[in-house]
Amino acid sequence: MVTNGYTTVALVKAEVGITDSADDTRLDRIVTAVSRQIDDYLGAHVYSSSATRYFSAKSSELVLTDPFYGTPTVAYDSAGDWSAYTAITTVYPWPANADAHERPFTGIALTPGASTGFPVGNVRGVRVTATFGHASTTPAVVAEAALMQCAYVLRSQNAGGAPISGGADFTTTLVAVGLHPFVRRVLDPVRMGFGGFA
Repeated sequence: MVTNGYTTVALVKAEVGITDSADDTRLDRIVTAVSRQIDDYLGAHVYSSSATRYFSAKSSELVLTDPFYGTPTVAYDSAGDWSAYTAITTVYPWPANADAHERPFTGIALTPGASTGFPVGNVRGVRVTATFGHASTTPAVVAEAALMQCAYVLRSQNAGGAPISGGADFTTTLVAVGLHPFVRRVLDPVRMGFGGFA
């Protein structure tokens, strides 16, 4: 079963002209593995994941985070030893206009004149609870890139251009094939939107 996939088995089958279900298990693995390969290239996952994560601020006014969307809940290490965190409400997602351009936020900034700053250099100094990822749905450009890469992997395997062994996650296959240069080019604007974390 596909886990956090950026395309579907049905779409891959339609793309390459498969009409039966004989290869569905293999296609499940390919879609999942290609989706994780895209995450690796972007340097962050696109799928949604609500979580609490910790970050180190390099500035008392701004902390860079993993990509997220929506409104985060933010707290700072008020004890200095990770034993107690105090909520900060005078913050806003950064960059301020990211969501208007269908980009994720990649940081949290203090509002001007805030009385409390982020602790600088503390490896778990800022606690952020948010929905990490790009957005609630897969951006069309990522979905298309995943579909193209899955079709490429499948056609390469069927033509003998890549090994079909390599374990349940198809690691060997995907290392041998790699992201197609055109797929990387399609993904580059999204990668830049993630702040070039990769």
